[in-house]
Amino acid sequence: MTTTRSKQDLAKGGLKPSLLPDSASAATSMMESLKNDIFRKIDASAASLHSEILSVRQELKSSVEPLQRAVEAHEATIRDLEQAATDHNTRIDKLEATVDMLTSQVKRLDDKCEDLEGRSRRNNLRAMGIPEGLEGARATDFVAQLLRDLLKLDEKPLLARAHRTLRERPKEGTLPRPFVVRVHFFHIRSQILQQAGESSPLLYNGKRISIFPDYTSSVAKKRAAFVPVKRTLHSYPNVKFGLLFPATLKITMPNGTSHRFEDPTVATDFVNKNCK
Repeated sequence: MTTTRSKQDLAKGGLKPSLLPDSASAATSMMESLKNDIFRKIDASAASLHSEILSVRQELKSSVEPLQRAVEAHEATIRDLEQAATDHNTRIDKLEATVDMLTSQVKRLDDKCEDLEGRSRRNNLRAMGIPEGLEGARATDFVAQLLRDLLKLDEKPLLARAHRTLRERPKEGTLPRPFVVRVHFFHIRSQILQQAGESSPLLYNGKRISIFPDYTSSVAKKRAAFVPVKRTLHSYPNVKFGLLFPATLKITMPNGTSHRFEDPTVATDFVNKNCK
């Protein structure tokens, strides 16, 4: 059974009953006031932090938005550039294919023109070393008689035309212009070349005359590139050689083996290594 202590009992214990409830109430009130002050300060600090955070966020947003727009613009530009690069690559591939096709076509046409020009010169000859002015006004008759006398032909060859190359007349003391001669019959042209080779050297009034086929400029350049190696081959009498049309050097060794060269450098290396 619980008993309630009386004021007398409290007084006997040395306590002041009148002060106890008031002290507890004051402490409670103080704690409540302190708590409220803390909460107010926390709320004030939170509000201040919130305001600062909002301000910082706004500043960041203000700073980031232009960057975001710039990034988006760059992304759009990069996409456009990538698409343009793809389009350009496609166009370049097509252009390269077109260039390759046109290059091949031009090469075929060039070869065909070269062949046609060569065929048009099949009956032509070139005669070099004839002094200027000897032909007079009738160059064709003069050259026909000259060929008969030089090569000891039975009769004058029938020539369609003969004229000097179309360039300025050279000065006195310089090399005369070559004659371009078109023989009417191909077999006569072949006979003239054969006789010229067998009768070499050909002399007319003390001047050496050379007669050879009338090649196109490109063929003539290719054949001229073999001149040094041909000179070397002349020092090996046991080695036979000949320059085939258009510009292929055929070398026959003493044992009978034949070799053909379209590159004069390769031919020179072969001669230096194998001809002794």
